Amino acid sequence: MISRKQYLAFQGNSEERSTMHQAFYEQFAIKPIVSYIAGKFSPEELVKAHRKDPALNSIPLSRWDDAARAIYPWIDNELVKSTGQLWSLSAGVCTCKAAANILISRAIAEPVA
Repeated sequence: MISRKQYLAFQGNSEERSTMHQAFYEQFAIKPIVSYIAGKFSPEELVKAHRKDPALNSIPLSRWDDAARAIYPWIDNELVKSTGQLWSLSAGVCTCKAAANILISRAIAEPVA
């Protein structure tokens, strides 16, 4: 488990910070969330968006907001609390994007952050 304090205190280059961001939010991206994202976005759409912008910002924020609202029932609130994170729409978006990165990694057979 990565705590919010560890996540925020992490010092590293841009690539390392991106990897830490992925790892922090990926811990909340449990199987039902990854499955939901897989149903909302096609692998082709995710890979294309990642190639355009690794932060997936080429997909409209409104779609990520909708996904973040939809995954709320699957959030492990005890895990979230134990990390020191407060759940919010932005945390939900980051978790959805972390789940999307899992799917992108599977589609292109290499890790992405």
